[in-house]
Amino acid sequence: MYKGRPIIALMPLYDEKKDSYWMLPGYMKALEEQGAIPLMPPLNADRTQLDFFLEECDGFVLTGGHDISPRLYSQEPSARCGLTLPLRDDMDAYVLKGAVQRDKAVLGICRGHQLMNAVYGGTLYQDIPAECPSEVDHRMQPPYDGCAHMVRLEAESPLARLLESEELAVNSCHHQAIRELAAPFR
Repeated sequence: MYKGRPIIALMPLYDEKKDSYWMLPGYMKALEEQGAIPLMPPLNADRTQLDFFLEECDGFVLTGGHDISPRLYSQEPSARCGLTLPLRDDMDAYVLKGAVQRDKAVLGICRGHQLMNAVYGGTLYQDIPAECPSEVDHRMQPPYDGCAHMVRLEAESPLARLLESEELAVNSCHHQAIRELAAPFR
């Protein structure tokens, strides 16, 4: 906390073409609107630096981005697996485990919740259309603010209580998804 405001780390996105880290402004603005101080660590696996963020930050947002490497859940990449970023997998996995050990808040968005599942023993579909076909198009086109499909929230979960609903409309722009849910999750 800094002057009563929580410090929330947003895991960085990476652009290979520009060799740059970046962040969606909406994530930072949403945190600021809630009184938090958003912070984006650099992309690296330096445990000393990551431990600093784990000690100083009150919570972490594991953002979207590259595909999760199937090697993280003991599988070989299929021909349809997208571009992965092993450094980001390593960084996010270390931060996730460290945050949980320190009893700090973690929110996984898209890639983030997929990584959480893989780190704790679950698996992923490497390509939704090929491995789990459905009527839902999980590759929305911009501006990504529409409803792709509905999700059911676990009754009495913190999110269901916060939203006062057990159903939620969501967008969808990914091609990986949870296949086998890790034991700690519902």
